[in-house]
Amino acid sequence: MRQRRASASNGVLRPRSLRVSREVLLLAGLALVAIWIVWAFAQEVILSYQLTRQASDLRNQNAATQAANDGYRRDIAAVSSGGAAEEEARLNGYVRSDEKLYVVSQPTAASAHGPSHAAGASGPGGAEGQTSAVRQAWDWITRGAPRL
Repeated sequence: MRQRRASASNGVLRPRSLRVSREVLLLAGLALVAIWIVWAFAQEVILSYQLTRQASDLRNQNAATQAANDGYRRDIAAVSSGGAAEEEARLNGYVRSDEKLYVVSQPTAASAHGPSHAAGASGPGGAEGQTSAVRQAWDWITRGAPRL
């Protein structure tokens, strides 16, 4: 190892000029290359994550579109077979010629307090129970099954 000497001129110390050694420059260069490699790797990881997320979103959109298309295909098949026309007619109160139509209505005020009421048949198994059961059946037929 070589000794360093302080240089002095006229009794005043002169600071040595800063000399950068070859090793320091090499280490700085290697550090810059390492930072560049880490930065490039981080960008690749971020890009891969973003592309994976976009692909997942597109798969979900494709599944939703496929479900909608399946629904449209069922509707087209129903319209083509005539089932949709029959369903629409039934919703509007039409029946086939070979079917019997039963109209169930609410009892009027006079018949509700008539002879069945006086006989005590208005309990759970009486006329009112039958009317509500018939009414529920009619509602189920005309409007479809109740939703839970």
